[in-house]
Amino acid sequence: MDLCQYKRSWSRMPTAFVLLAGVVACGPGAPDTSDDPGTPEDEVLETPGSRIFSVVERDGYHIVDVEASVVAWGGSAGGPTQRARLVLVPKGTEPPALTGDLVDARLIRTPVQRIAVNDEPHEAMLRALGVEDRIVAVGGHNSYDDDLRRRTRSGEIHQIGYSWHAPPTLDALVAAAPDVLVAQMADLTHTQHMERVESLGIPVVPTFIDSEPHYMGSVAWIRVMGLLTGKEAEADAFVQMVAREVDRLKSLAAEQPRRSVLWAWYRSAGNRWAVTQRNGVAALIRDANAELLLGTGDDPQRDTFSLLSTERLLRDGTGADCWMIRDPLSSVFDDEAVLSRFKAYQDDCVFREQGKRHPDADAWELWEMGAIRPDWRLWDIMKMVHPELRDGEWRYLMPETWVADHPLVGLH
Repeated sequence: MDLCQYKRSWSRMPTAFVLLAGVVACGPGAPDTSDDPGTPEDEVLETPGSRIFSVVERDGYHIVDVEASVVAWGGSAGGPTQRARLVLVPKGTEPPALTGDLVDARLIRTPVQRIAVNDEPHEAMLRALGVEDRIVAVGGHNSYDDDLRRRTRSGEIHQIGYSWHAPPTLDALVAAAPDVLVAQMADLTHTQHMERVESLGIPVVPTFIDSEPHYMGSVAWIRVMGLLTGKEAEADAFVQMVAREVDRLKSLAAEQPRRSVLWAWYRSAGNRWAVTQRNGVAALIRDANAELLLGTGDDPQRDTFSLLSTERLLRDGTGADCWMIRDPLSSVFDDEAVLSRFKAYQDDCVFREQGKRHPDADAWELWEMGAIRPDWRLWDIMKMVHPELRDGEWRYLMPETWVADHPLVGLH
């Protein structure tokens, strides 16, 4: 199946309900549910692309199961698998008894009107659905969106802390009085804090966007937002739009000669390189019709990149046609003795991920809309890898030597 048939609509298919997070998956690794007797009245809503969540409809309400591991930055999964069952019941509908397979499930009345989020992609999803006015709390004042940032800085929207720093600040969260907290789980230690949030009467919707092994899995999470907000049709249309554009770009890339890419940015701390090897970005590179040097098999139990030495890059990465050498926050590497040994440097195909920084804020579009518009990222990668396609402006990538005062300029 091409991209696990992302072009399919979010159709319904009678099947057995899978107890404790029956994840609708695609490709190797999909759970075997053939021995589960199930409950015949449930209907599965297909969630193409996601390996983390699944949805069923039962008696007019939805059950969302989430199952994933918390993966350490640049490392592997740690601690037990995290599971959550959400019961989304429309307001005005009698909620089911939380017994049987719904014991310990979280009841949420929909559509929710007051939403707290702790990560930037959540803001992007809600904006894409046209319900950003329902946001009452965000991680901080780094929103790419001007109105959200203004409302946050003025105190109209509360700041509860970004997921990668700490668990949510409870005082600010309670003051925001949200109907729900949509929380990216970036650290295993945050789990107990989420239990505390639940005890305060605020249902938590845990998300594991970064754990999705394919880039379309991140896009699929907008469907959960659609269920929460009553914007299911809009969410479905958005996912299908992105899928169509991805398919169009893949077809164009397939017409180009196959090339190779090294995707590695320098970390001065420890003198190591963060080398992309698997999962979402690796899939984008493959779909751009390029080989990812130093790439490995996709693995939802591992982060996208691994920390490798300069010696490893010199041993296995010098033949890459192009090199993405740094992201928006990583260190500059200007050792010409090393750089000159790489084909990409010799051929002027060294790029950096500038991320489209907001001119008036410490914010980058890459880390908001970039999570749900992989087609934008794919197009940049295609232009980097295939010079024949370099037409128009760059969005997230740019040639390294475009920066006039950069140390690399004039070295070769």
